[in-house]
Parts: sequence; structure tokens; C-alpha cells
Amino acid sequence: MNSIKLNQGFSLEDFPKAKAVLIKKGDLLLYEGDEQAKRAFIIVSGKLEVRLISGTGHETLLYHLNPGELVGELAAFGIKARTATIAATMNTQLLEVPYTELVKRMSDSSFVEKISHHFLTRYLRTHDVVSRLGQPNVAMKLCRYFKSLSDQKDMLGDVVTLKIPSHSEMGKLLSCQRETITREMKKLVLSGVIIPQEKAGLFELDIEKNNLLLAGMLDAD
Repeated sequence: MNSIKLNQGFSLEDFPKAKAVLIKKGDLLLYEGDEQAKRAFIIVSGKLEVRLISGTGHETLLYHLNPGELVGELAAFGIKARTATIAATMNTQLLEVPYTELVKRMSDSSFVEKISHHFLTRYLRTHDVVSRLGQPNVAMKLCRYFKSLSDQKDMLGDVVTLKIPSHSEMGKLLSCQRETITREMKKLVLSGVIIPQEKAGLFELDIEKNNLLLAGMLDAD
């Protein structure tokens, strides 16, 4: 679904009075929850990323926005607070569009068709992300399981040897398919969390890397 692109992007032709704005890599354009904003933006060049921030401060990257896309427009349609945080992943050139101008353009049927396609595309992209985030993170489940095994051992150092069940048995234990366990185990081996030993069923667990993955500070993909 991330391959979806707008058939017709937005540009200065849609908003001739739009003001040019440049934001630098790392800058935040919009803040989730902000209710004071009065403008939307069109991306001319560069790239933005859409983030959600939990109450604990954890950030989740939803997807990226590319040239031609409109961002920050929802408040003009009655949604008062910004629904996400938007940050620049590189220097990005924008067109700033006041909500009053956006509302005026809604009297043009061709523009209504364009923005309707924009909303449909954004909906499908968001649905794809929600579906992905809603799926259980099997790698995290495995790491929690490994941690429970390692906590039962008296150990010295940062590595512990564990004997684990077959992939089929772990699949039943963690409520997922054997094939999924096999795939995620390979990822954990590649990331160095576990190191297979010569004897079947034995693995060395790197406790520090396991804890980093559980803390969201190591990517198993």
C-alpha cells in the first residue's frame, strides 16, 4: 500500500497566492494536538514523515509524504487538533496555504475531485499502517520469552545459553504459525540477539541486545 501515489498532486497552480516556505532536515512542521494552526502545506520538494507520539513519549513512524502531497488540511474541515506530528527528513520546500484559500477552492468541482482522491489515498495508506501496527510483533514475543528463560538461570556475563523448543512448539506457545517463528528467528540471528549453537535447540542469547530490542532501541527487521 505504501506504493500508492496521488494521480494528481497539488501545486502552485491550485493556490496561486500560496507562500513559499523552507524547513530544514529535522525540523517539525506540525505538532500533534495543536489547535491553533490556520494553514495547510503542499510539498514542493523534499520529504516529510508522519509520526504519532504516545502519552509516554514513544514515537511511531506512520509513513512518508512526498512532493505534490497536501498536509495539515484536516483542520479546515472541522478537525480542530492536529492529528499527527510532521517532521522533515531532509530540507523541504513547501507552499503555505491559509485555510481560507483552501475553503474557497472547494467551490471548484475539479478541485473537489482532486482533494477527494487525496483523502481516499490518505485513508488507504492509514488503513494499511493501522493493519500493520495491529499485527502482533512476534520478534518482541520471542524476546520476552527468551528473557523469561534467561531470568531463571544464574548467570555471569552478557550471554546465556538457552535450550528452546521446536519452532512448531514455540508457535503454539506464542499463538502464531511455525513459519512465522522461523522467519522471526532468522531476523533475531541476523541482528545478533541469538547465536545458534552446533547442538540443535541450543542458542546463545545476547542479553543486552535482547533488552535493547524489548526497549525499542534495536530493530530486528
